[in-house]
Order: sequence, then structure tokens, then C-alpha cells
Amino acid sequence: MKISIRNWDRFQHYQNRRPPWIKIHRELLDNRQWSECSPDASKLLVEMWLIASEDEHGVINKDIVDLAFRLRRDRAEMETALQELVAQRFITLDGGSDSEVLADSLQGAVPERETEGEKETETKQRKAPAYSAEFEVVWSLHRRGPKAKAFASYKKAVGNGTTHELVLAGLKAYVANELDEQFKGAHLFRWIDGAMWEQDTGPKKPKNKEPVVLKNWQPPALGEV
Repeated sequence: MKISIRNWDRFQHYQNRRPPWIKIHRELLDNRQWSECSPDASKLLVEMWLIASEDEHGVINKDIVDLAFRLRRDRAEMETALQELVAQRFITLDGGSDSEVLADSLQGAVPERETEGEKETETKQRKAPAYSAEFEVVWSLHRRGPKAKAFASYKKAVGNGTTHELVLAGLKAYVANELDEQFKGAHLFRWIDGAMWEQDTGPKKPKNKEPVVLKNWQPPALGEV
């Protein structure tokens, strides 16, 4: 399977292969597709950049089994993350049975490749991620941070045995007791990753201390001090 990094020539320039470092451009922080990637997919993209730096044209020629072994990842998780990176237009796949399997699983979410003399239409609608009804309830309480990352964290928490009811109750308490105009709260995916429902209600706001008032106090008379 051939994996190509999109815009490799634009962002990466090396005289020698296998450089000790690669460039990560600051504009990535403002990339909407990057912010919508799950934690697994965003980490995999950086790993893909590192491996691609070993090739003159930024191409990775490995099947999924070999790639998963090198990155010490589960094959199923690798396939899911690769599908996400293709759908978000960070990489392209070409050739091999692995790429056919991934292409079929995308169900039309992968944009068509450019043909000679044509330009891709950047405004082409992408397949929106499907969020569960339970997560939508959670999201409605605290719409802060990337929604896709929050959904990935929510699925992971529920998959590890945390109940939806526990997350919901903890988030309700967090929003009701901890948030105000000055403190907007943590991004939802960070709140979930930190299992903050296990804490009382999250970070405590400082309490205003009332001044101490001494009742019936009289200043001492002159000569008594």
C-alpha cells in the first residue's frame, strides 16, 4: 500500500533522507480539519510525517501490518485512524489490497483524486461524523473545545466501563457549581479524559472571605497601652 502525504513538498524540505527532525508549522493550530481529528488520528499523522521523511517524495510504501508493527499500534485502531486522515484530506492511499479495504470502509467519504487538468473543489462537502444521541446530551451541557475530540473521549470512557449517567451527572455539577463569566471551564474532551466526574465538581473557585469583625471592641484609653 502506498501512503502519500498531501502537500509534502510545500511543507517539508530536506537535503538528506532520515533527518533527525521534521517541521511542524504553526498554522496547524488554526487548521479546522486537524482540530476535528480524534487524538489517535492526530498522533498518527505526526508519526506518518516522521516515517515519510525517510522517502525523497514523502511516500510510505508499507502494508498495514508492517506499519502497525513499527508504530506499535493495533491494526484495527490503525485502520480507523487512517480512514479518518484520508477523510480529512491529510493523506492519500494508492494500490494494494489494504487500500481497497480502507477505501470501501470510507463509504464515499474520501474525496476523489485530482485528474490531469482538473483542480479539486475545496468546498466539496465532507461526510460529517455521526454523534450518538447520548453524547449530544452531554455536548449540549458544555459546548467547549473540538466536538470530534470530545466524542472520541466520551466513547473511550464509556467503552472502559464509565456509564453515561455518571458522566452526565458529573458534568451537570461541574457546569452548575464551577463555571461563571470568568471561568469558562476546561475543554470537554479534557474534562472527560481527566475523569473529572470522579472529583467533587472540578476545580474549586476561590471563596470570598468575610472580614473579621470584633464586636464590642473599644480602643484602649491613653496610658493603658
